[in-house]
Order: sequence, then structure tokens, then C-alpha cells
Amino acid sequence: MRASSVPGPVARRLAAADPAGLLYGAVISAAALATVSLHTDDAARVAIATGIVLGIYWMTDLYVHALSVRFDGDTRGLLHRLATSAAHKASVLKGGLPAIAVYLVADAAGADTSGAVYAALGSAIVLLTTAGYLGARNAGTTGRAAMVEGAGAGFLGVVVVIAKTLLH
Repeated sequence: MRASSVPGPVARRLAAADPAGLLYGAVISAAALATVSLHTDDAARVAIATGIVLGIYWMTDLYVHALSVRFDGDTRGLLHRLATSAAHKASVLKGGLPAIAVYLVADAAGADTSGAVYAALGSAIVLLTTAGYLGARNAGTTGRAAMVEGAGAGFLGVVVVIAKTLLH
């Protein structure tokens, strides 16, 4: 199946939105939330620190992309290449922000720091699993094989949960 034949509008948008960046952003935010929350119970500090880590990863990804196109012969100046990269790599932020938002909502709803982080990690697992499943469906994989591929992608988030549990 081609991206244009992916069932449903969500799957079509995901296929066009740099799924790799979304996955990187989700994993980076999940790992940062799990790590930062071990050192403070202050929700604002956890969210800000996670946002900073996500931002640093995004800026690194921008620069790496802007540099790598030089090896393809791109002669444009650095600022132009960075602007082009920023447009393409915004998916890293889009993939990482949902976990931070879920964390803040869970905190505002009265969850303790650990509970809010586990809620955020759960949302990251859902995002990863969904992206893996939809990617498999986009490639024409059906049934159980698509579910296994989705579960494999979600397993990255489960690894972060296991790490948080072991470190806590």
C-alpha cells in the first residue's frame, strides 16, 4: 500500500509528518521525564527540564540535517539550510510535546509526580504503538503482523517504564 491508500485521515497525516521525528521526540521526552522526575517533585521543573532536553535534541537534529546536506552538495548558506531543516524536523517537537502535556494535565488533576510521569509514559507508548502499527499498515502488512510491529514500536516506551521503575 502507498501512503495515499493508508486508511483514515490520522494515518495519512502521520505518513506525511516525518514519523521518524515523531518517534524520536516521543522517546526523548519519555526518557527525560522518567529521569528528571527522579530528582525533583516540582512539576514545573520536570516539565521545563524535559522541554529543554527535547529542545536540545531538536536543535541537534536540525544542525545534523543542515550539515549532512552539505555532503549531498547543498551550497546554500547555513541559515537557509537550518530554516529548511526546521520545517522538516518540527515533527520531533510534535512527537515529544504530548507526553509533556499529559504529564502537566495529570499533575494538575492531582496525581503525584510518579503517577503523572507514568501517565505521560503511557501516552508515549500509545503514540509509539500507533505509529508502528500504522506504518506497518501503510506498507501493506495486515492483521497480527501489523499488531506485532506496533507492539515492537511501543516496546521502546516500555523500556523507559522499566528503567524508571528500576531507578526509582
